[in-house]
Amino acid sequence: MPYFSDMQDIGMFKPSDLDALRRAFEELAVREGLDGDDARARAMARSLIQLYRHGVRDPENLVSAMGGRAA
Repeated sequence: MPYFSDMQDIGMFKPSDLDALRRAFEELAVREGLDGDDARARAMARSLIQLYRHGVRDPENLVSAMGGRAA
């Protein structure tokens, strides 16, 4: 059985990962006027996670990649 030394290898996020995703999500949700539980907010969260897994790790870069301007 292979040993995974990096949580990303098995699809898990570290607290710092979650913090970056949360910061980007909250900024975009406020700008878009989204409730955290509506369909558009969930779609945005999935897109943020996908970007993060493809290497966009900075919250400001996540916001920019989603079409928003970082504050």
